[in-house]
Amino acid sequence: MKKGKNLLKYGLHLAVILGVVWAAVKTVDGEQFRKAWDEFDWVYAPFIALLGVLSMVIKSWRFASLLREATDVPRSVAMKAYIAGQAATLLPGGITARAGLLEQVGVPVEKSGPAITLSSITDQLGFLLCGIVSALFFEPARKPVYILLGVLVVISLVLGVEASRTWLVRLIEKILGHFKLADKWRGFVDSMKETFSWRVLGIGLANTLVAFAVLVFALHLCMEGVDKRVAPLTLLLAFAVPTMLGRIAALPGGVGVTEVGMVGVLDQAPGVTLAEATAAVLVFRLGTVLFSALVGAIIYFVSWRKVAHKGKVATT
Repeated sequence: MKKGKNLLKYGLHLAVILGVVWAAVKTVDGEQFRKAWDEFDWVYAPFIALLGVLSMVIKSWRFASLLREATDVPRSVAMKAYIAGQAATLLPGGITARAGLLEQVGVPVEKSGPAITLSSITDQLGFLLCGIVSALFFEPARKPVYILLGVLVVISLVLGVEASRTWLVRLIEKILGHFKLADKWRGFVDSMKETFSWRVLGIGLANTLVAFAVLVFALHLCMEGVDKRVAPLTLLLAFAVPTMLGRIAALPGGVGVTEVGMVGVLDQAPGVTLAEATAAVLVFRLGTVLFSALVGAIIYFVSWRKVAHKGKVATT
């Protein structure tokens, strides 16, 4: 049994990474990949990879701060859990892997859930804010961004009505009750009330925007690698909206959807060819997504398993 569990642990990270590579092969033209390899100035590659890791570390700090609003988990443990779960997050729903990791050290799902949820919410708010700002100066993107914004406004208005919120909560409790998870849901709601505040949300969003700025700079270096200069707001749009849509797509790491969107935006920039845009995007995604997943897997095997072996931490 123990051997089977170990194989599952190792197999999860390997399957995620191989899934991203497989999806890339299926969705990216082989000739474009060859051009990316031949045309890119690879002196930038190490810096791009390091910026991807730096962005992940910044987000892990945000996650630890959110988690410590409801628990006494040491910041180092929370950050390791966030980074160790990075590879799993490339799969749809893989974000829940962090809850599983924290449960290994005695943090129940109802306690880690609010931090995971708020991390995701601040990411989406960051994507939306960046998309709106950049779309003001990029006419082709205005319509889809404003449609998405309108949908979110409608959802916000509906949830703003107490009767709607009460109905939704009761519906969730009823559904989870069939799976005997109602107690965990109530614990999650209590922890969310304890964790959430506008101050916490604001600090989390600020942290998110810093992490995004690091990735946009990495994309800038990718364009430098093909000897092209692109306006900062165009880089911001190329990063924010396709990445947000890629997260919604049911593909490992949003592969295919994200790349096509990023290439489409960058290809519209003055003087940038389709091959150059493709080269820059492929290097960006490999350097910031796949490399960060590899780093997360290494942290899991080298560091997290030792943390989990030590046992429970305080979760008051």
